[in-house]
Order: sequence, then C-alpha cells, then structure tokens
Amino acid sequence: MANLEVFPSSEREAFAAACRRHGFIAADFHVLDLRAERGIGMISILQPETGVSLQYASGKGKRWPMAFEHDLEADVFGPAPA
Repeated sequence: MANLEVFPSSEREAFAAACRRHGFIAADFHVLDLRAERGIGMISILQPETGVSLQYASGKGKRWPMAFEHDLEADVFGPAPA
C-alpha cells in the first residue's frame, strides 16, 4: 500500500499518473519516504507481487517519480496486473 499522504501533491500526482500509464495503480506499490524515517534523501518503492524493491534519490520537484516511471517502462517491477 502506498503511503503517499506524506508527499507533496505534485509528487503524489506524478507517481499515480505514472502507475496508470503503465497499467498499475498506486496501491500496487509500497512507497516509503526515507527522508522522514532515516533523514536521507531517498524514496523506497516495493512491488510486493514481484518482490522488486528500488530506491530513488529525492529532491525538488518530480525527479523520483520520473525515475520510477522509467523503471516501469523497462518492466523492472514486472508486468502490470491483468
């Protein structure tokens, strides 16, 4: 389950839109903001169905959602659910 409430609206919207464009929904992923938890500039995303977990550098704007979408395009997290 995505815990997107802690993210700025622009990042939440970019993440959800990337998911939709590739056949997923935001709830298909576990998203953890490591900025708050560990004080580091990283976002951790897990796709529980495949077990794939990646971390993305956070920063101003929609940088991490764009990197996440690049990985969706490359099927790094596996195919979208049928």
